[in-house]
Amino acid sequence: MSFSEIEAAEALLLAGRAADAAAACRDVLARTVDDAAALGLLGRSLIAQGRRVEGIAMLAAIDAPDAPARVILAETLLAVGLPAEAEIHARAAMDAHPAAEPVLARARLAQGKTALVSGLAEPRTSAAAETHLLAGNTHLLAGRLDDAALAYRQALIETPDFPPALGNLGNVLTARGELTEALDLYRTALDLDPDNAEIGFAFSLALLLGGDFAEGWRWHECRRRTIGLRWNYDRHPGLPQWRDGMDLTGRRVLVMAEQGRGDMIQFARLVPLLAETAAHIVLELPRPLHRLFEGMPGVAHLIDRDAPATDCDIACPLLSLPRVLGLTLDTIPPPLLMQREDLRAQWGAWIGEPDGTKRIGLVVSGESRHPNDAMRSIPLDLLRPVLDLPHRFILLQTELRDTDRDTRDSLEGLRWPGAALTDFADTAALMSHLDLVISVDTAAAHLAGSVGVPTWLLLPHAPDHRWMLARADSPWYPSMRLYRQQERGAWDGVIARIRNDLLGQ
Repeated sequence: MSFSEIEAAEALLLAGRAADAAAACRDVLARTVDDAAALGLLGRSLIAQGRRVEGIAMLAAIDAPDAPARVILAETLLAVGLPAEAEIHARAAMDAHPAAEPVLARARLAQGKTALVSGLAEPRTSAAAETHLLAGNTHLLAGRLDDAALAYRQALIETPDFPPALGNLGNVLTARGELTEALDLYRTALDLDPDNAEIGFAFSLALLLGGDFAEGWRWHECRRRTIGLRWNYDRHPGLPQWRDGMDLTGRRVLVMAEQGRGDMIQFARLVPLLAETAAHIVLELPRPLHRLFEGMPGVAHLIDRDAPATDCDIACPLLSLPRVLGLTLDTIPPPLLMQREDLRAQWGAWIGEPDGTKRIGLVVSGESRHPNDAMRSIPLDLLRPVLDLPHRFILLQTELRDTDRDTRDSLEGLRWPGAALTDFADTAALMSHLDLVISVDTAAAHLAGSVGVPTWLLLPHAPDHRWMLARADSPWYPSMRLYRQQERGAWDGVIARIRNDLLGQ
């Protein structure tokens, strides 16, 4: 990339024209695919456009990024919750860029390395190990699990006591279902770096995936210190926060909303158990869940997320209740929600009288911003082998993706209430009239399981922790049957099993 082209692209980026700067870099890369300056500017331009994953991959692909690129890469890695990787790049830029030192300090603070912040002492990690770690991260972001595992193992050959490589290899093996080795790796990493919240949280999810509730819920408290989630637990600064070991007996407790709506539907059943010993409970939920849980036993009242709770003296996150209550696989209470008869009657009139065919609800996609959405959501068109059967099908999601609209329009018998489903209480009322719900792993599946309607759940090869491994049922939802991918990304076999099971009924 010529000096004049560098200046021009830099000027575009500084002027806020990141897309134009990226286009200028791509023009150069079309001529010289490995131009480091063009790759660096392209990565920075992508990050400026909010395309962080692409930008990180671009910058990490440079053999020797310059100091400005390393600082931007470090800042971006820190912003997306990868402080150990951010530390590597910030440290490499220390001698050449004045902005590197504060980024390095923040990266170390994010890992709890307070002793290293003032003196900026160097850990004993080889440059080769760091290179392999960054290559592994690039593969992992791109979904190349086998390549990522190989790179992390190479990093550990260079530096065996390297917590980021140990933890990230544990993440890869968990995604591949190799849980025994993954758990060993997490334990080794935490022995070396016991305050690493990111590794501790990942360890908790692997433990829960394996059904180890006792240790899993204890380590699950690490989520409250992770970069990506900790903002949620500081939302009520006027209230002291529950910490592991505190007794909530006789306390006036704000149970705080957290994570996704499916999580809140799943764990709300624990609130009445807390009410048996707490003096007073206020439950915080997003507005679309309010009608679903109005009148819940033991709850004084519901409030919106971030609304003040002046009648409470302590706050406890909803997903900490399994730890508070000592929940085990054998003590999971049944699902809980409050059905409204007026809504049931309204949706009973909409769906009509039974006509001898099955009435089957469908959910094919969830929130597109979910970090695992590409693995869990499916195109509606994939369900054509099921939709061709002589049943009455109803789409239960309020929004359809553009790619699914043509499919819906081509299926005359597929009903879709759309925006008439104003909240989860409406959806629950409609579900109560169905014979079956077929759903991907999203909040609607939790809702169907809570209603008690038979629910067939489509699960990716690397499922969320709550569905555990190698079982076709769920201890959380007695009416649910689990259909698991046999290979990563392969939905055809799942759809074929569902079709065969419908034909056999």
